[in-house]
Formats: sequence, C-alpha cells, structure tokens
Amino acid sequence: MNEIVEVVGIGEVEVRPQLASITLFISSQKPTLDECRASVEKRRPYVYHTLNINKAAKEVSEAEEVRVGEAGGVVLVVMVTATLSADVARRAVNTVVEKLSNVTVEKLVYRHSSTSLSEGRVEAARRAAEEAKQRAVVMAAAVDGTLGVCLTVKEDTCKHIAINEDRTESWVVDTALRQQEIHAHTPIIIQSSIKAKFSLLSYGVPKTELTLTKEVF
Repeated sequence: MNEIVEVVGIGEVEVRPQLASITLFISSQKPTLDECRASVEKRRPYVYHTLNINKAAKEVSEAEEVRVGEAGGVVLVVMVTATLSADVARRAVNTVVEKLSNVTVEKLVYRHSSTSLSEGRVEAARRAAEEAKQRAVVMAAAVDGTLGVCLTVKEDTCKHIAINEDRTESWVVDTALRQQEIHAHTPIIIQSSIKAKFSLLSYGVPKTELTLTKEVF
C-alpha cells in the first residue's frame, strides 16, 4: 500500500445579515374609532409606498389594536410588518418616521437568510478543503515525497460564530441552517473543519512501483 498523509483544514467565511424584519406602529387617539381610522388612513399610503419602493421582500402584513385612551376617547394602533433588505431597512423606517407624525418603529431586527447561511457553509468547506490540500503538499515535500490523489475527505465540524461589531466578544450559535434574529448588523463567521487523506508518492512514483522496479533490475 502507498503511504498516506492525513490532514485537517480550517475554512472561514463571514456572512452579514441580508434581511431585516420591521414593524411600524401608526397610532391615533380621537373621540371615536371612525375618526381614528380616518387619521390612520391618511398616513397608511405613504407607509406602504415607502416599503414598496424599497422592495419589501415579502407581502406586507397588518394588525390593529383598539383601546381606551388615558384621557378618554379611543386609541387605535395599526401595526405594519414587512421584510426588507438589510441595506435599506434603516433608511426606509427613518424616512417614514421623519415624514409622518405618530408613526414609530416598534421593531427592527436583522437576520441571516437560510440561503445565505447555506451558501456560506459551502464556501467555508471549500476553503477548508483547499487548506487541507496545501498542508498535505507541504507535509509530502518535507519527507521528499510527492502528494498523490485524495483518498477520503469529510467535513468534521461546522460552527456558526456570532461576532460583535467591535469584535470584542464572540459566541457559538446554533449550527442549524435557519433564520437567526439579531439586533444589529452582526456578522456570522461560518467555520468549517475538513479531514482529508491523500496518498504519498516518492519522487512522483508510487513506493510499491519503485520497489518492484528495483527487484526486476
């Protein structure tokens, strides 16, 4: 049998959030519910227009809450929820809040899409495999050999590591490819570990063939 080189390669990819879930509150306090609805209706078109021009990723949803005001009358709160690209979400909500009165940002949550995490995981594994091969080449050269074909390769581990903006703290998060909610533009480092085995050739000739050649002559 040929000699074998066993190596481990590590590959990392940084993935930033692609999506942002936003919830806007449009509120109104009037003597009657009809007056509240009329007030909200004046502002709703601008909210939807802003979301649409910023290409809301999913259908915009809406819910409402009616309660009695502290000073009497009726309070109506309409909750508008949408998903935007992380790059435009903050600009979109700021535009709405600055333009309209009694519209507030209740929630702005950045998250990674399952697609981006999946693609990042594939890229991290590819980089790990490349590093494993490079290490194997160096090891083979160190013993005056030449690296042969890859015999086996497998991903040993894959971790998702959340990194703070200032990179002073990090923590391992769930490795499942799911949507993960975070409250800032927090990058995820996907780290893949690959184990690989390569055959080891001597001066470009398999050691078994080299032995047979010596015996013949």
